[in-house]
Amino acid sequence: MTRGAVDLAHAFGLEPEEAVKYFESKGYAITWGWRDLWQQAQAKAFTVAGVTQVDVLQDIRGELDKAIKGGTTFADFRANLQPMLERKGWWGKLAQTDLETGEMAGKGLTPRRLQTIFQTNVQTSYMAGHYRTMMANVADRPHWKYVAILDGRTRPAHRLLHGRVFRYDDPFWDAFYPPNGFNCRCRVDALDRADLVDGNLVESSSEGRLTTVDIPRSRRDRQPVEVTGYRDPVSGKTIAPDPGWSYNPGKSWVRPFTPERLDALPSTFPRSMPLPPLPPAATLEGAKILPPGQPPQQYAEAFLRMFGADKDKAVVYRDVVGNELQINAGLFQTGAGKWKVAGDNASAGELLATAAMDPDEIWVDWDTRSAAGRLVRRYVRELDTDEGQRGLAVLEYGPTGWTGAVLFPAKSAGEASPEAQRRGYLLYKRQ
Repeated sequence: MTRGAVDLAHAFGLEPEEAVKYFESKGYAITWGWRDLWQQAQAKAFTVAGVTQVDVLQDIRGELDKAIKGGTTFADFRANLQPMLERKGWWGKLAQTDLETGEMAGKGLTPRRLQTIFQTNVQTSYMAGHYRTMMANVADRPHWKYVAILDGRTRPAHRLLHGRVFRYDDPFWDAFYPPNGFNCRCRVDALDRADLVDGNLVESSSEGRLTTVDIPRSRRDRQPVEVTGYRDPVSGKTIAPDPGWSYNPGKSWVRPFTPERLDALPSTFPRSMPLPPLPPAATLEGAKILPPGQPPQQYAEAFLRMFGADKDKAVVYRDVVGNELQINAGLFQTGAGKWKVAGDNASAGELLATAAMDPDEIWVDWDTRSAAGRLVRRYVRELDTDEGQRGLAVLEYGPTGWTGAVLFPAKSAGEASPEAQRRGYLLYKRQ
């Protein structure tokens, strides 16, 4: 079997670390149609056209996450997801109203749509990870070859690009690094100089051949949209990706960016980038730490008082960016009403409250402990002890619970690193 014939199956059957990182770095965005979240934004946010319920998006994303990590087949993906969608009324064709246009449209999830969602996300994640791997090896293999699967389903434009070689830093790849459309099966191979000689290949340049072209959004929507086109010197034709695919998902992820104001959760700082320093640390005063051995209720009430709440009074607290935190005694009680507090951090309740009320940073991230893909906010406050030791007060708040800890630099490999708490999308940073 040829390499091209097994490439996509190979992608589905592996857990490429970079592909997993790419998918996990994507958040979610609520959109009516996939074109509403255009090109580079698509690489940074997870969206399913027409799905406007966050919990449904989380269900889909959670199953895709498992598929990419574990090599799940589409049949398994559908078998796991379909019952969830049926329970929530999102299986089959549904009549919904676009809130802005008033247009009625069927936006239910069908087997065909699920297959498109599955294949597009798995392959896009794999190719974005593949891009990072190739970039790490450009010193040895700087020549990149476009490879299409040549069969009856191959798009004419992709067939024309098959076998073309460009340097890794040629602007061609900014627009044509696969996938270049829904269900695109193309890939890129990295070559060295010997590969070019052995394959009798000639490296091309896109200089002077990239242009902007207008193409219809879709078969039904003939409104023109701009994409990057390539004037092919061999065929004389101008080749363009499908609308919405004129970008490189891997490069959009790798490149540092300032996120736009949308309901998306990109990873602000990829793991290869150093994190910016925190603001000057606040002094950790002894009055903020309660003595050990106190009743659990006393620790809980110290935390509640910081927000103006008590055991009988609940408050809705808005953080520095306007997000709500439900502050009440239930945070520290079991379902039977018994008081409970976290062991080692019980006495640090006031410090954890300070992290939420006056944070240095707020990060938004997917809770990796939840298979359902729940979103959590992580409030981070840097602290100084009287001994000059620096640490972090971290309060994590999400829809299914909360947790908090005061962390200091790890003394052994088995301890949690404070810096590990600074991940996901940086929602807020103290100026």
